[in-house]
Amino acid sequence: MERLRLSEIFKVGDHYDIIAKYKEIPVKVHLKLNWVDDEGRLLGFDWGRTHLKAAFSTLEPVYIKLSSKEYAQAQVFSNLGKELVLTVENFVEPPEFIRRRSVRVEPDENKPVLVEIHHDGRKVTLNAKDVSETGIGIQLDAKEQKDFVNYLKEKIEELKEDEFIEFSIVVHLPGGEVAKGKGRLRNVVGLSRDVYVRLGFEVDFPREELNKIRRYVINRQREIIQSLRFVE
Repeated sequence: MERLRLSEIFKVGDHYDIIAKYKEIPVKVHLKLNWVDDEGRLLGFDWGRTHLKAAFSTLEPVYIKLSSKEYAQAQVFSNLGKELVLTVENFVEPPEFIRRRSVRVEPDENKPVLVEIHHDGRKVTLNAKDVSETGIGIQLDAKEQKDFVNYLKEKIEELKEDEFIEFSIVVHLPGGEVAKGKGRLRNVVGLSRDVYVRLGFEVDFPREELNKIRRYVINRQREIIQSLRFVE
């Protein structure tokens, strides 16, 4: 089968939305395409006036919007100087972080968000990995939290189809505000390994508590975007 040529999809002179994930939030730039290299699968974009360059690292994939249902997944080949050069790797559906129904932010490591998870009369307190109006993400060390990990394994084995493990959750926000809600464990990654476990909770917050979370997410999102403008 003949190899797909990028020049048949991307047009020099046109502008494209390019989206990266930075501290859990989508960061979008609208850039003009300067050139296409079909052989190397490279795209070169005009990068000169962009103030959000730090979000587009060489480590994480970025996505070029072709339509509401199709994106080109690419890797940053070069982000120096006045051009952003991307290597196109694949064509995919919109990635999960773009499809989210609520904004998710990564807490400032110097101002952590602590999450109390209450289970069977016990409590475990962990740092939030990400926070949104609808959920909390947590990453924990399986060895340090061995009892809690074993508890999760036992509970998951007992679950029937369409059942969830529910917890009372207390979120301690920077500045002293506390938000309480009911959390359902929606996804678990790495439970069978002895390194790190990633937990995703869908949380229902009463209205007053939700407003506390909403204020935090809005302010943290503003901080993240503002910090990008001062990073070269």
